[in-house]
Amino acid sequence: PLQRHAPPSTMVQPADHIDGRLRYATLVNGRTRILPTWLLTTSDRHVAARVAMLLGGELNIDDHGGEQSYQVLTRYAQLDVLLDGPQAILLHMLRRHGSTVLRSCNSRTQQTPYGERPCQRPAALKARWEVAKTGRGCEPLIHLTCRLADDPALGRFLFSSAAWTFAEHASAVRVAIGRCRRPVLTRLGIDRALHATAGGTTFACTQPTLMVLPNAS
Repeated sequence: PLQRHAPPSTMVQPADHIDGRLRYATLVNGRTRILPTWLLTTSDRHVAARVAMLLGGELNIDDHGGEQSYQVLTRYAQLDVLLDGPQAILLHMLRRHGSTVLRSCNSRTQQTPYGERPCQRPAALKARWEVAKTGRGCEPLIHLTCRLADDPALGRFLFSSAAWTFAEHASAVRVAIGRCRRPVLTRLGIDRALHATAGGTTFACTQPTLMVLPNAS
């Protein structure tokens, strides 16, 4: 079975209960493998079986590390999901040292293992990106909690990303649904594109995407 990535630091873990996780990358023999479609992991066999029926794919058991879970590599690179308001999107800005989180910022306060203090970085995401490119700033971590549009009662699933482009998408969607008082239909996607360097080298880049579907808000 596909091996799982280690979860984020507990300092920035979502507090609410989730029924599974969505991923598009995994570890195979110690190396990261980018998947063409969404992978769902859960500790609930019923949830996994239902996902396999809805989204295709085969249910696999993963007992890596002694903790049994279930995996379904779906057939879809685009998933229609429901967001229960802007609180379904959490954006943290993190300063790391290796795998250790030194501080977490929400544009207002910085949280560290030693307490809180006012954030001293620019509030705009683009300005934060410019600071991060110098090696002095924080980088994003986005937690998206959603429900499958095909079966909303099945549970809540978490997708986490550290991609700047997804931070932009998530921020825009959060603003767009800020006044909605009912679940909003969105599309969570995996975008794979080819890019060429100035030297003529072509490489593939895979990024998660998020958008509000027309007439959904």
